[in-house]
Amino acid sequence: MYPFASTGARVRPSFAFVSSSASASLSPAVPRLLLPLALAAIVPGTLRAQQADAADNIVVTGARVAQNVADTLPAVTVITRADIEASQSRDLVELLSRQTGLEMARSGGQGAQTSLFLRGTNSNQVLVLVDGVRVNTALAGAANLGGISTDDIERIEIARGNLSSLYGSEAIGGVIQIFTRGGAAPGAGVLAEAGQGHTRDASAHLTAPVADATLSVSAGYRTQKAISAIDVAQVPFVNPAPDGNWSRNGSLRLEQHGSLGDFSAWAWGNHNDTDFDDPFNSSASIPSTRATQVEHRTQDGYGLSGAHVFGASRVSLAVAETRDDAVDVSNIPDNDPANDTPYSDNDNDQFRSRNRQITLQDTTTISPGIDLLGGWEHLSQLGAYTAFNYLTSIETLTQAERQVDSFWAGTTGRAGSQQWQVNLRNDRYSDFGSATTGLLGWGWNFSQGWKLTAQASTAFRAPSFEELYYPQSGNPALQPERARSQEIGLRWGQGALSASASIFRNRISNLIVSGPPPGYVEANVGHASADGAELQGAGAWGGLRVGASLSVDRPRDLDTGLPLLRRAGYGAKLSAGYVRGPWSTDADVQRTGARDDIDYLSGAPVQLSPYTLARFALRYAITPKLRLDLRVENLLNTSYQLVDGYNTLPRLLIGGVEASW
Repeated sequence: MYPFASTGARVRPSFAFVSSSASASLSPAVPRLLLPLALAAIVPGTLRAQQADAADNIVVTGARVAQNVADTLPAVTVITRADIEASQSRDLVELLSRQTGLEMARSGGQGAQTSLFLRGTNSNQVLVLVDGVRVNTALAGAANLGGISTDDIERIEIARGNLSSLYGSEAIGGVIQIFTRGGAAPGAGVLAEAGQGHTRDASAHLTAPVADATLSVSAGYRTQKAISAIDVAQVPFVNPAPDGNWSRNGSLRLEQHGSLGDFSAWAWGNHNDTDFDDPFNSSASIPSTRATQVEHRTQDGYGLSGAHVFGASRVSLAVAETRDDAVDVSNIPDNDPANDTPYSDNDNDQFRSRNRQITLQDTTTISPGIDLLGGWEHLSQLGAYTAFNYLTSIETLTQAERQVDSFWAGTTGRAGSQQWQVNLRNDRYSDFGSATTGLLGWGWNFSQGWKLTAQASTAFRAPSFEELYYPQSGNPALQPERARSQEIGLRWGQGALSASASIFRNRISNLIVSGPPPGYVEANVGHASADGAELQGAGAWGGLRVGASLSVDRPRDLDTGLPLLRRAGYGAKLSAGYVRGPWSTDADVQRTGARDDIDYLSGAPVQLSPYTLARFALRYAITPKLRLDLRVENLLNTSYQLVDGYNTLPRLLIGGVEASW
């Protein structure tokens, strides 16, 4: 079996199983057409997001303390609200997939099931936080990001590399932290746009003072119905009608900042109705204009946080909860005897997940530039889902919960040209015991503008509820997956120019792998590696900015020698923007190598072809407060697949108007 055959999210029956005798061919070398892009990646420059003002350059994800992005030892990328607006990006996953080291696999169009791979690791080995609270579900271990809009997002911090010693389970490949809108100057704005593929977007936001605090509110609506998720050329008996997505989102934040501390209360929500076709549940009685099933998914979160300064110490406390609920509704009528099969039980499949989190942290400055960090966190995870038992032919409701208590300590500091970061964390789970992880990082500013970094760390991933308790295949005796990582990096920066290169090595053991039929019982038997290198750079000259990156990965199943599924051997990305008077442009081009996958129907090994994607955005400011937008997604109208058997979006022309005051 491929230990990483699962995308990290709940897998449809059509590609759940993989042949153990699958052969693999290595991804080809970077083609010659990428040589100019590879060279551009080592030209001095900075990431697009690092060209913001000084406030935007302060990050917290890399060390759990406030740092300038140039001072972090883990590799951190920042995406600001200004970057989101300049790119006209409305879809979170597509925005993330254009970042260094990130790759996505989506089974259809907007809102469809999506996996996000960071540095070649699995989706359930990438931790996603919203306002400091985990959104990875305990059911499958991964975060469901497929239908999330950027309307409610103020900024995103992407910390690449192993950070379990700061955040616990899932942070093997890295941490993606999303901050909801808030903290901006008073003002308001609205946006409306429409385009091909029945694309419609509308959003509004407001930031206003309330006494001595600031209130920020945002809301949005998106819809698209551009393609049939499944390729009828490969699966001719599936419903060919376009599958739609209807999304509503909103956020609210009240915050107060003072010289001795801060306070904030926040809430956010996202609801998606997404069509998808299940060929194993097909029926001639379903009208051709309807999908086989519709998923209704609601994700939300809310919380309170505060911090107070006591002399040299800053103590913060946060209490929050995130929820992820989904119901899959079948359109097959109950009185259809021709479809009385295990896959057409006609009951609504239900999935419920809760993360309830209390976090207490103290950061003490013992001397200028040297901080000590300590904290405690209690996490309560609850989950419930319906599942079909193939042995009993009965669909049952499975419920589970667990408690996690975590303690961590660490230090960050600088002495002359030397810099360090040390972290140690222990997580104790009520269902399998404890896991202890650590990180040791070092930096050396050996010359003006130059820094050499090195990092070694350990990580783990707790088994998900589905792996532990799924009828027939679950194994309550599972232990966490373990990882060891090493990384060396070189960075250069001068003014608006910078460049970086890094080499990393990941060894993952105790992988949870599905066993042989008929039980497919989960077991800790797998081993994998995720090794690679990254080059990135960009620059800004007047109204022109250019950025580029090249990622070369070798994610492998060490037990079979086969490549891990749906991950390319290389990815090259180029971005550029230009501002002249009332006109501004933003463009991206990315080249992704071949990826191994499994055939949608047979489970036989297949290889997905490499592809090149381009997008272009144009903006004209009629006045500083009124702007016209136009963008072209998939500019080259590339035909490609991210998951075998599933379509991707064609070229789409979308235009709109924005107003602010």
